[in-house]
Amino acid sequence: MKKAVVIGGRGKVGGYLVPMLAEEGFEVICVSRGRTEPFVKQDVWRQVRQVNLDRSEAGFVNAVRALGADVVVDMICFEDADMRRLIDALRGAVAHYLVCGSMWMHGPGGVVPVLEEESRDPLEAYGVEKDKMDKTIARAFAEHGFPGTAVHPGHIVCPGDVPINPQGCKSLDAFYTLRAGEPLYLPNFGMETLHHVHARDVAGVFLAAVRAGAPAFGQGFHAVSPRAVTLRGYALEAAGWYGRRADLRFEPYDVWKARVSETEAEATLSHIAHSPSASTEKAARLLGFAPRYSSFEAIRECLTSLGAL
Repeated sequence: MKKAVVIGGRGKVGGYLVPMLAEEGFEVICVSRGRTEPFVKQDVWRQVRQVNLDRSEAGFVNAVRALGADVVVDMICFEDADMRRLIDALRGAVAHYLVCGSMWMHGPGGVVPVLEEESRDPLEAYGVEKDKMDKTIARAFAEHGFPGTAVHPGHIVCPGDVPINPQGCKSLDAFYTLRAGEPLYLPNFGMETLHHVHARDVAGVFLAAVRAGAPAFGQGFHAVSPRAVTLRGYALEAAGWYGRRADLRFEPYDVWKARVSETEAEATLSHIAHSPSASTEKAARLLGFAPRYSSFEAIRECLTSLGAL
Protein backbone atom coordinates (compact mmCIF):
# COMPACT_ATOMS: atom_id res chain seq x y z
CA MET A 1 0.00 0.00 0.00
CA LYS A 2 1.22 3.50 -0.85
CA LYS A 3 1.96 5.71 2.14
CA ALA A 4 1.21 9.44 2.52
CA VAL A 5 2.41 11.69 5.33
CA VAL A 6 0.47 14.91 5.97
CA ILE A 7 2.32 17.37 8.19
CA GLY A 8 -0.30 19.49 9.96
CA GLY A 9 -3.09 17.24 8.72
CA ARG A 10 -5.62 18.11 11.41
CA GLY A 11 -6.23 21.66 10.16
CA LYS A 12 -8.91 23.03 7.85
CA VAL A 13 -7.47 21.67 4.61
CA GLY A 14 -6.03 18.51 6.14
CA GLY A 15 -9.46 17.68 7.52
CA TYR A 16 -10.57 17.09 3.93
CA LEU A 17 -7.27 15.97 2.40
CA VAL A 18 -6.52 13.15 4.82
CA PRO A 19 -9.82 11.34 4.08
CA MET A 20 -9.34 11.97 0.34
CA LEU A 21 -5.92 10.33 0.44
CA ALA A 22 -7.29 7.40 2.44
CA GLU A 23 -10.06 6.91 -0.12
CA GLU A 24 -7.37 7.08 -2.82
CA GLY A 25 -5.81 3.99 -1.31
CA PHE A 26 -3.03 5.53 0.77
CA GLU A 27 -2.02 4.52 4.24
CA VAL A 28 -2.12 7.99 5.82
CA ILE A 29 0.10 9.23 8.64
CA CYS A 30 -0.78 12.55 10.27
CA VAL A 31 2.18 14.41 11.75
CA SER A 32 1.52 17.10 14.36
CA ARG A 33 2.70 18.26 17.76
CA GLY A 34 -0.25 16.74 19.60
CA ARG A 35 -3.42 14.68 19.33
CA THR A 36 -5.84 17.52 18.70
CA GLU A 37 -9.19 16.73 17.10
CA PRO A 38 -9.22 17.10 13.31
CA PHE A 39 -10.93 20.30 12.13
CA VAL A 40 -13.27 18.18 9.99
CA LYS A 41 -14.30 14.98 11.75
CA GLN A 42 -14.91 11.85 9.67
CA ASP A 43 -14.95 8.16 10.55
CA VAL A 44 -11.92 7.53 8.32
CA TRP A 45 -9.73 9.22 10.94
CA ARG A 46 -9.88 5.98 12.93
CA GLN A 47 -7.65 4.47 10.23
CA VAL A 48 -5.14 7.32 10.31
CA ARG A 49 -1.89 6.83 12.19
CA GLN A 50 -0.91 9.77 14.38
CA VAL A 51 2.77 10.63 14.84
CA ASN A 52 3.69 13.40 17.25
CA LEU A 53 6.67 15.45 16.05
CA ASP A 54 7.70 19.00 16.79
CA ARG A 55 8.99 20.86 13.75
CA SER A 56 11.25 23.02 15.90
CA GLU A 57 13.25 20.01 17.10
CA ALA A 58 16.56 19.20 15.40
CA GLY A 59 15.59 15.68 14.38
CA PHE A 60 12.33 16.59 12.70
CA VAL A 61 13.35 16.25 9.04
CA ASN A 62 15.07 12.90 9.57
CA ALA A 63 12.08 11.62 11.53
CA VAL A 64 9.79 12.53 8.63
CA ARG A 65 12.11 10.78 6.18
CA ALA A 66 12.15 7.69 8.42
CA LEU A 67 8.37 7.35 8.03
CA GLY A 68 9.07 6.03 4.53
CA ALA A 69 6.29 7.86 2.73
CA ASP A 70 5.72 7.88 -1.00
CA VAL A 71 4.01 11.27 -0.72
CA VAL A 72 4.67 14.01 1.83
CA VAL A 73 2.21 16.91 2.09
CA ASP A 74 3.54 19.83 4.13
CA MET A 75 0.70 22.07 5.28
CA ILE A 76 2.54 24.13 7.89
CA CYS A 77 5.80 25.36 6.40
CA PHE A 78 6.23 29.14 6.55
CA GLU A 79 9.91 29.72 5.78
CA ASP A 80 11.93 28.80 2.73
CA ALA A 81 14.96 27.70 4.76
CA ASP A 82 12.77 25.33 6.76
CA MET A 83 11.36 23.82 3.57
CA ARG A 84 14.80 23.44 2.02
CA ARG A 85 15.98 21.45 5.04
CA LEU A 86 13.08 19.04 4.58
CA ILE A 87 13.64 18.82 0.82
CA ASP A 88 17.30 17.95 1.42
CA ALA A 89 16.27 15.17 3.81
CA LEU A 90 13.63 13.79 1.43
CA ARG A 91 15.70 13.92 -1.77
CA GLY A 92 15.75 10.43 -3.26
CA ALA A 93 13.35 9.15 -0.62
CA VAL A 94 9.90 10.33 -1.81
CA ALA A 95 7.91 10.17 -5.04
CA HIS A 96 6.22 13.53 -4.43
CA TYR A 97 6.54 16.39 -1.96
CA LEU A 98 3.78 19.02 -1.83
CA VAL A 99 3.87 22.22 0.21
CA CYS A 100 1.21 24.80 1.06
CA GLY A 101 2.12 28.26 -0.22
CA SER A 102 -0.11 31.33 -0.38
CA MET A 103 -1.61 33.83 -2.78
CA TRP A 104 0.31 36.39 -0.68
CA MET A 105 3.40 35.48 -2.70
CA HIS A 106 2.14 37.82 -5.43
CA GLY A 107 1.53 41.05 -3.59
CA PRO A 108 -0.86 43.42 -5.42
CA GLY A 109 -1.80 42.22 -8.89
CA GLY A 110 -1.15 44.23 -12.03
CA VAL A 111 -3.31 42.46 -14.61
CA VAL A 112 -5.98 40.23 -13.05
CA PRO A 113 -6.75 37.45 -12.63
CA VAL A 114 -3.06 37.00 -11.96
CA LEU A 115 -1.26 33.91 -13.26
CA GLU A 116 1.02 31.84 -11.03
CA GLU A 117 4.23 33.20 -12.58
CA GLU A 118 3.15 36.86 -12.63
CA SER A 119 3.30 39.90 -10.37
CA ARG A 120 5.80 38.86 -7.71
CA ASP A 121 6.02 41.86 -5.39
CA PRO A 122 5.03 40.52 -1.95
CA LEU A 123 4.14 43.15 0.64
CA GLU A 124 4.86 41.29 3.87
CA ALA A 125 7.42 38.83 5.28
CA TYR A 126 4.87 36.01 5.05
CA GLY A 127 4.43 36.58 1.32
CA VAL A 128 8.17 36.99 0.77
CA GLU A 129 8.80 33.54 2.26
CA LYS A 130 5.97 31.94 0.25
CA ASP A 131 7.42 33.47 -2.92
CA LYS A 132 10.84 32.04 -2.07
CA MET A 133 9.27 28.63 -1.41
CA ASP A 134 7.54 28.58 -4.79
CA LYS A 135 10.80 29.47 -6.54
CA THR A 136 12.72 26.85 -4.57
CA ILE A 137 10.24 24.17 -5.67
CA ALA A 138 10.79 25.16 -9.32
CA ARG A 139 14.56 25.32 -8.94
CA ALA A 140 14.85 22.01 -7.06
CA PHE A 141 13.08 20.22 -9.90
CA ALA A 142 15.01 22.00 -12.65
CA GLU A 143 18.41 21.39 -11.07
CA HIS A 144 17.97 18.08 -9.25
CA GLY A 145 14.72 16.54 -10.51
CA PHE A 146 13.19 16.84 -7.05
CA PRO A 147 9.45 16.02 -7.38
CA GLY A 148 7.97 19.03 -5.59
CA THR A 149 4.75 20.99 -5.99
CA ALA A 150 3.44 24.16 -4.31
CA VAL A 151 -0.26 24.90 -3.81
CA HIS A 152 -1.22 28.53 -3.17
CA PRO A 153 -4.61 29.05 -1.48
CA GLY A 154 -6.61 32.25 -1.25
CA HIS A 155 -8.80 33.02 1.81
CA ILE A 156 -9.64 29.53 3.08
CA VAL A 157 -13.28 29.02 4.08
CA CYS A 158 -14.38 26.02 6.13
CA PRO A 159 -17.56 25.16 8.09
CA GLY A 160 -17.00 26.04 11.72
CA ASP A 161 -14.50 28.81 10.95
CA VAL A 162 -15.33 32.53 10.61
CA PRO A 163 -14.84 33.74 7.00
CA ILE A 164 -13.23 36.98 5.85
CA ASN A 165 -16.26 39.29 5.75
CA PRO A 166 -17.33 42.08 3.32
CA GLN A 167 -15.28 44.60 5.30
CA GLY A 168 -12.15 42.53 4.74
CA CYS A 169 -11.65 41.22 8.27
CA LYS A 170 -12.48 38.02 10.13
CA SER A 171 -15.62 38.82 12.13
CA LEU A 172 -19.32 37.97 12.00
CA ASP A 173 -20.29 41.55 12.90
CA ALA A 174 -20.66 42.68 9.29
CA PHE A 175 -23.07 39.83 8.59
CA TYR A 176 -25.14 40.66 11.67
CA THR A 177 -25.30 44.29 10.52
CA LEU A 178 -26.58 43.21 7.10
CA ARG A 179 -29.08 40.83 8.70
CA ALA A 180 -30.45 43.66 10.83
CA GLY A 181 -30.80 45.92 7.80
CA GLU A 182 -28.52 48.52 9.35
CA PRO A 183 -25.97 50.62 7.41
CA LEU A 184 -22.74 48.78 6.71
CA TYR A 185 -19.65 50.95 6.29
CA LEU A 186 -17.00 49.76 3.86
CA PRO A 187 -13.47 51.13 3.42
CA ASN A 188 -12.89 53.37 0.40
CA PHE A 189 -15.41 52.57 -2.36
CA GLY A 190 -15.65 48.84 -1.62
CA MET A 191 -14.02 47.94 -4.92
CA GLU A 192 -11.03 46.03 -3.53
CA THR A 193 -11.21 42.27 -3.96
CA LEU A 194 -11.13 39.09 -1.87
CA HIS A 195 -10.61 35.62 -3.27
CA HIS A 196 -12.04 32.93 -1.03
CA VAL A 197 -11.72 29.18 -1.49
CA HIS A 198 -13.43 26.29 0.24
CA ALA A 199 -11.01 24.09 2.19
CA ARG A 200 -12.35 21.09 0.28
CA ASP A 201 -11.23 22.70 -2.99
CA VAL A 202 -7.76 23.41 -1.61
CA ALA A 203 -7.53 19.74 -0.65
CA GLY A 204 -8.80 18.93 -4.14
CA VAL A 205 -5.89 20.76 -5.77
CA PHE A 206 -3.42 18.84 -3.60
CA LEU A 207 -5.08 15.54 -4.51
CA ALA A 208 -5.19 16.44 -8.21
CA ALA A 209 -1.46 17.18 -8.10
CA VAL A 210 -0.77 13.83 -6.39
CA ARG A 211 -2.78 12.06 -9.08
CA ALA A 212 -1.06 13.98 -11.89
CA GLY A 213 2.43 13.17 -10.68
CA ALA A 214 5.16 14.32 -13.11
CA PRO A 215 3.20 17.16 -14.79
CA ALA A 216 2.93 18.80 -11.35
CA PHE A 217 6.65 18.57 -10.51
CA GLY A 218 8.38 21.92 -10.18
CA GLN A 219 5.05 23.72 -10.47
CA GLY A 220 2.96 26.04 -8.32
CA PHE A 221 -0.85 26.14 -8.54
CA HIS A 222 -3.44 28.60 -7.29
CA ALA A 223 -6.19 27.16 -5.12
CA VAL A 224 -9.06 29.64 -5.26
CA SER A 225 -12.70 29.84 -6.30
CA PRO A 226 -13.49 30.50 -9.97
CA ARG A 227 -13.85 34.28 -9.43
CA ALA A 228 -12.81 36.88 -6.86
CA VAL A 229 -15.40 39.25 -5.33
CA THR A 230 -15.35 42.96 -4.48
CA LEU A 231 -16.18 44.08 -0.96
CA ARG A 232 -19.21 45.92 -2.33
CA GLY A 233 -20.44 42.98 -4.39
CA TYR A 234 -19.92 40.65 -1.45
CA ALA A 235 -21.95 42.89 0.87
CA LEU A 236 -24.81 43.17 -1.64
CA GLU A 237 -24.91 39.40 -2.12
CA ALA A 238 -24.76 38.64 1.61
CA ALA A 239 -27.58 41.07 2.38
CA GLY A 240 -29.73 39.13 -0.07
CA TRP A 241 -29.18 35.95 1.93
CA TYR A 242 -31.08 37.65 4.75
CA GLY A 243 -33.80 38.97 2.47
CA ARG A 244 -32.38 42.49 2.80
CA ARG A 245 -31.20 45.20 0.45
CA ALA A 246 -27.80 46.36 1.65
CA ASP A 247 -27.53 49.94 2.92
CA LEU A 248 -23.89 50.58 2.13
CA ARG A 249 -21.86 53.59 3.24
CA PHE A 250 -18.28 54.35 2.24
CA GLU A 251 -15.42 56.04 4.09
CA PRO A 252 -11.69 56.45 3.42
CA TYR A 253 -9.83 53.62 5.10
CA ASP A 254 -8.13 55.97 7.60
CA VAL A 255 -11.57 57.12 8.77
CA TRP A 256 -13.29 53.74 8.53
CA LYS A 257 -10.69 51.89 10.65
CA ALA A 258 -12.00 53.57 13.82
CA ARG A 259 -15.18 51.48 13.50
CA VAL A 260 -13.41 48.16 14.16
CA SER A 261 -10.74 46.83 16.49
CA GLU A 262 -7.08 47.48 15.78
CA THR A 263 -6.57 43.82 14.90
CA GLU A 264 -9.50 43.88 12.46
CA ALA A 265 -8.32 47.15 10.93
CA GLU A 266 -4.85 45.70 10.32
CA ALA A 267 -6.35 42.59 8.72
CA THR A 268 -8.54 44.68 6.43
CA LEU A 269 -5.61 46.85 5.38
CA SER A 270 -3.59 43.78 4.44
CA HIS A 271 -6.49 42.27 2.50
CA ILE A 272 -7.40 45.39 0.55
CA ALA A 273 -3.76 46.22 -0.15
CA HIS A 274 -3.35 42.80 -1.75
CA SER A 275 -6.82 42.65 -3.37
CA PRO A 276 -6.18 39.11 -4.61
CA SER A 277 -7.72 37.88 -7.85
CA ALA A 278 -6.15 34.70 -9.20
CA SER A 279 -6.50 32.52 -12.26
CA THR A 280 -7.40 28.83 -11.94
CA GLU A 281 -6.49 28.08 -15.56
CA LYS A 282 -3.19 26.35 -14.80
CA ALA A 283 -4.71 23.83 -12.39
CA ALA A 284 -7.42 23.09 -14.96
CA ARG A 285 -4.90 22.65 -17.79
CA LEU A 286 -2.22 20.61 -16.02
CA LEU A 287 -4.20 18.86 -13.28
CA GLY A 288 -7.71 18.68 -14.74
CA PHE A 289 -9.02 20.36 -11.59
CA ALA A 290 -12.03 22.67 -11.38
CA PRO A 291 -13.23 24.20 -8.07
CA ARG A 292 -16.47 22.80 -6.74
CA TYR A 293 -17.46 25.96 -4.82
CA SER A 294 -17.86 29.58 -5.82
CA SER A 295 -16.77 32.14 -3.23
CA PHE A 296 -20.37 32.80 -2.23
CA GLU A 297 -21.28 29.10 -2.00
CA ALA A 298 -18.31 28.45 0.28
CA ILE A 299 -19.13 31.43 2.50
CA ARG A 300 -22.83 30.52 2.75
CA GLU A 301 -22.00 26.99 3.86
CA CYS A 302 -19.64 28.41 6.48
CA LEU A 303 -22.19 30.91 7.83
CA THR A 304 -24.86 28.22 7.99
CA SER A 305 -22.56 26.00 10.05
CA LEU A 306 -22.00 28.90 12.48
CA GLY A 307 -25.71 29.64 12.82
CA ALA A 308 -25.20 33.08 11.29
CA LEU A 309 -27.45 32.42 8.31
